[in-house]
Amino acid sequence: MNSTKQNFSFQRSNQNSTATMILQMVSEKTTTNLIHPGFSLLNFHNEIFLFGQKGWPRRSCTTGVFLLHLKGHQMKLKPVSFSSDSCYLPPLCRPAITHYSDPSETGSLFYLIHGGRTPNNELLNSLYVMVVHDNSAKKRTSLCCSEKNIKGNVPKGRYGHTINVIQNKGQTICVLLGGRTYLPPGQRTTENWNSLVDCLPEIYLIDMNTGLCTSHRLPEIEEGFSFHVSISKIDTVYVLGGHSIKNNYRPARLLSLKVDLSDDCPSVKCTILDGGISVSSAIVTQSGRDEFIIVGGYESESQKRMICNTIALENDNIQILEKDPPVWTCDIKASKSWFGSDMGSSKVLIGIPGETKQNVSDANYFYIANFGEPKEESQMSASQESFTDPEECSTFEDSEEFHFEVDAGPSDDMENLDDGDEEGYWIKCSSICNLNIKIWVPYYSTEFNKPAMIFCSNTGDDGHWVHAQCMNLTESQLIQFSQENIKYFCNEHYIDRGIKTPHKKKQLKRTPIKSPRKKSPATLKRTPMKKSFLKRLFD
Repeated sequence: MNSTKQNFSFQRSNQNSTATMILQMVSEKTTTNLIHPGFSLLNFHNEIFLFGQKGWPRRSCTTGVFLLHLKGHQMKLKPVSFSSDSCYLPPLCRPAITHYSDPSETGSLFYLIHGGRTPNNELLNSLYVMVVHDNSAKKRTSLCCSEKNIKGNVPKGRYGHTINVIQNKGQTICVLLGGRTYLPPGQRTTENWNSLVDCLPEIYLIDMNTGLCTSHRLPEIEEGFSFHVSISKIDTVYVLGGHSIKNNYRPARLLSLKVDLSDDCPSVKCTILDGGISVSSAIVTQSGRDEFIIVGGYESESQKRMICNTIALENDNIQILEKDPPVWTCDIKASKSWFGSDMGSSKVLIGIPGETKQNVSDANYFYIANFGEPKEESQMSASQESFTDPEECSTFEDSEEFHFEVDAGPSDDMENLDDGDEEGYWIKCSSICNLNIKIWVPYYSTEFNKPAMIFCSNTGDDGHWVHAQCMNLTESQLIQFSQENIKYFCNEHYIDRGIKTPHKKKQLKRTPIKSPRKKSPATLKRTPMKKSFLKRLFD
């Protein structure tokens, strides 16, 4: 691993692009709470899927993934089913997402989802692989999700980081960088329980073939950062911007990370380039074979970044061009914050809170920024979280949800998923499970609108999820399992080398022993004559 600082072939231009940019408002009809900041969009062959929701209606979508359908100025969400062999995918807020094509599998498109924050404010370190399920017999598209088994130096749970794919010499390597996490367990107390810090400035390389993960420390990157932008081409990842929570600083960062796969153990060479841009929480969309567009984000804690940039990659050159932004509406300009995600095909979905509107304070408004028709795609990818930094804008809280129209028509898939043993939060986790969605109320302080679940690492069926309340876990035990890397086994699958749910001890009823010397109090037996005498005496 090498780190250098030199004059790389870099250009910056003030020329404005002449591509057509269209800003279209989407209908804000509200029927249910679904969308909230931190959501993600997946584009499978021009079909857009919405991911990362919490509090979805049980009969509308049991998986939390919706097919986003645009018709004119209206946006409808249709529930999506998963294949029977899919693993459980929790709703994740602000994970790192990227995609790549596998030439060995006839160009199948894979989406990688790493980390993110759950509705219970847990930070995951899992890596999920999403692909379209072969479902030619049915009209509706179904997805297949699997969890990649990572070994070696596994990165800790985080959000606000990026992940990119490097494909060279028959190898597929994931490059993971940055992110934000909680304080270490030894430093986490009741007063600073939700305090966040930037992860250590380490770069993780994950081999998708073997699952082996190696960490690399770059001397030139002295401090950690989050909510940056990363773009990859062939064997190089370019990193731009980012935010440091320690000093609330957004440097004009531009790094070139070149991954060398010639040796048995991959290495990273870092080059610091001049002329970067200061931005955090931005969206990146690919507009051409060698072109990317950076939209939105923040320049400071209270200042949105209203300008756009075009990133052009040619051979070993990177060129940053200032691009004319769309004609922002008055509502977007007046809004203190915004959020959104890349839709693919040179389109970006942007949302603003409804506080800028005077009539309806709870409504939220969405726009689609179209930067023109894309050209032929190449072996490049971009990664960024949905741009909303909760540390940059206090408006974005987990309790806020946003409204879209839901089209949940009946289908065979949904009827099958509507049973009591469906995948999701409302499964029958064990023989003693009695949670009912109609009468359930939060039991733990970390629960919001879904019960807390914990993963049972049973080797017989590759593990399964159970409700913490059904396992009689206390809140301190639940917090302990979320902090430490401990394999948990439920009451039905516990083994000696794991930790099982403690059984409630029955308290034995003890009969008090009467002291032989203690005399029972004498009772006065009242006869009718004595009663009449006492009555006359007191009268």
